[in-house]
Amino acid sequence: MLQLRQIPKAGLVGVVAGLIALAVVFWPGTSDPEPEVPVERHKLALMTSLPIYWPEGSDMASLVDKHSETPWVRKTLERRYEITPLDSLTGNEGEPAPIKQFERLVIAQPRGLSPADNEGLDAWVREGGKLLYVLDPMLTGHYSVALSDPSHPTAAGLIPPVILRWGMTLRFDDFQPIELREADYGKGTVPVQVAGEVILLEEFEGLGKDQSAARGNCTILGDGIAAQCSVGAGQVFLLADAAILEMPDAQGPAEEQLLSLLEHAFEE
Repeated sequence: MLQLRQIPKAGLVGVVAGLIALAVVFWPGTSDPEPEVPVERHKLALMTSLPIYWPEGSDMASLVDKHSETPWVRKTLERRYEITPLDSLTGNEGEPAPIKQFERLVIAQPRGLSPADNEGLDAWVREGGKLLYVLDPMLTGHYSVALSDPSHPTAAGLIPPVILRWGMTLRFDDFQPIELREADYGKGTVPVQVAGEVILLEEFEGLGKDQSAARGNCTILGDGIAAQCSVGAGQVFLLADAAILEMPDAQGPAEEQLLSLLEHAFEE
């Protein structure tokens, strides 16, 4: 009869320890995770009337409160960018223009650009600035303050002279459906609601040489809600709807859609 040899207890312990060691080495998921590579965050200037940097209705106390709620748009953008909010693009006379410190700028439904801001923005772009301009003909978000309140976001975006100078304007169809929908901006989609349409200005007879030279090389993108222009050494991306910035909470893929939009506007 075949007899089995009994393994001494000490030897058995060694065998078990060896098997455990092999399992740790070869078993899936037991190796140390790869360290995360830190993402380089670019500096980004922001001018807006929308409550996307500070919560709506913020007072001085809430602005300095580290525990106050941060809007999801700001938290999302801060994954890739270091944001500085601006009240003016050109600042006070005799002082350096604030936008001179930045290569990237988001203007989203501003309260209005002064003549100096229009002129300064045009010069900044031509010198190599990268601009994402979100201009909504009619906001559709719900806000806690009355429309007549000065703190209410700019309900209807007015086309600034600098956009016309670059050769673009907006058209608005007030008979369009009011439901939220996905729209294509060329290399992705964003949620829009009662959106505008970007159109290129036709060449007019009698346009002066300087006026012709000021026009950007612009292309309408996707469903017509956006356009991208080369202006001098810089670039402009115009989006004719702000619905993605008006969402009180990030819905569905909104966070990734927002980051993708900025990447397309700035990094390509």
